[in-house]
Amino acid sequence: MEKKFYANVFTWLFVGLILTFGAGYAVSNYLPMLLFVAKNYYIFILAQIVICLVLSIRVDKLNPNVAKALYLGYSLLTGATFSSIFIIFEMTSIMFVFLVTSILFGVFAIIGHTTKVNLNHFGIYLLIGLLSIILLNIINVFIMNKTLDMTLCIAGIVIFLGYIAYDMQKIKRFAEIGGESLAVLGAFELYLDFINLFLRLLDLMGKRND
Repeated sequence: MEKKFYANVFTWLFVGLILTFGAGYAVSNYLPMLLFVAKNYYIFILAQIVICLVLSIRVDKLNPNVAKALYLGYSLLTGATFSSIFIIFEMTSIMFVFLVTSILFGVFAIIGHTTKVNLNHFGIYLLIGLLSIILLNIINVFIMNKTLDMTLCIAGIVIFLGYIAYDMQKIKRFAEIGGESLAVLGAFELYLDFINLFLRLLDLMGKRND
């Protein structure tokens, strides 16, 4: 039963990532769509926030098919909103960072699944750290301090590595309950960790187009 649950989680994670990167690449190569996304960027972001809240708060009350549709919709929206990375960064660099992200993700997922330490206690510290990074990033939009930007990028990498282990341990508890909706929620939480880690590593290590 648990093996089937984990298989569902990682299948949905894989599907979400494929959709995101496929959508991002497609949008980046179709100028009218790229301009449409740029013009309606904040609408896309708002839609993502709404879906995130619904999946996180109401998943236990959602029909599994609705949960899957919301997750797939979020994946497509994310791909559209970060399609610019395929223009800003070299493709080989994007692929390299994706590989590095996958390796780090795998290592910390294993740590989260196998550790005997109760990571639930670290949740509040991860949340405080994440909110602090978001606030400082907003401030840095106005002061444009490169040193602060680099520091926040590295801090973000550390935070999301922590979240991977934390969420993987949470999924271990989900597996004891089972259910398609919880499998989708588990995939969604790992998906968010992966994407956020990838974007920060890309910002730190990515080679930009001339």
